[in-house]
Amino acid sequence: MGTGLPHNGAARPHPTAARRPREIARHWRAADGIDLFEADYKNFTFPKHSHDYYAFGTILNGAEQFMTRGTNYVASRGQLLMMNPMQVHDGGPASDDGYQYQIMFIAPEIFGDLVRELSPTNTGLPFFGNCVVDDRELHLQLQQLHRMFRPDLSATTSLLERDSQLLYSAARLALRHADAPPFVYRPGSEDKRVQTVIDYMAAHLDENIALEDLATITGLSRFHLLRVFREATGLPPHAYFNHMRLRRAKRMLFDGATIADAAAATGFADQSHLNRHFKTMWGVSPGAFIASLDRKT
Repeated sequence: MGTGLPHNGAARPHPTAARRPREIARHWRAADGIDLFEADYKNFTFPKHSHDYYAFGTILNGAEQFMTRGTNYVASRGQLLMMNPMQVHDGGPASDDGYQYQIMFIAPEIFGDLVRELSPTNTGLPFFGNCVVDDRELHLQLQQLHRMFRPDLSATTSLLERDSQLLYSAARLALRHADAPPFVYRPGSEDKRVQTVIDYMAAHLDENIALEDLATITGLSRFHLLRVFREATGLPPHAYFNHMRLRRAKRMLFDGATIADAAAATGFADQSHLNRHFKTMWGVSPGAFIASLDRKT
């Protein structure tokens, strides 16, 4: 009777597994309040999530599709992506080749300072209503800026040039593509009770918070809290809380914390628990994320 094995006795790999493309993602910190990200995803799909930073991206190859604020978008090669702080969205491939892109994350206070240099009387922050735009000049400029901040190339660029290009890029983003008037960034500003919940969650990231706890501090019923929180943020409280914990864990890893310490500080049961959620959110494990960092920057 045959064994089903090849003559050399080794089992053949499953054909699907052999063809499965590798998802590649790399993160690094360019400066305080500025993080960079580049990825080449073939099949990876992001769940609904948000960032506490602005996100400006350049599509290098393929196309990405995503939904935000009830609208479906497709961003293709040569186009720009723009996402406001705390704007809920998902993401996934829109072409057979997947999608390759670069993202620059800029903290609201940093971006606000850059924009205020253009208009000192402006006390708000830019809001980008259109998430996908065609701007060939700015697309190339953001790619150049991304290269300037790469750990392996930053030494070849002067601080003066990097600072100048960052300011120029912020100016062009705001002047060409931001809506008017600017908005004031206050997560959950639609309902003060929602902000109370967000503040409470931020102070208890390592705890197993119950919905009853959140209802108690707001004076709302649990059902009412679920409704107003989703209306204000686009996510239910448990998803929002999980994203807050993952962002905190990511920043701890940026700063040199171990995976175990990051998991403990953000309420995950253990490293494998963090690993599962981290990979779902960013397509790579915490270990692969750490390996992609350049500690010299």
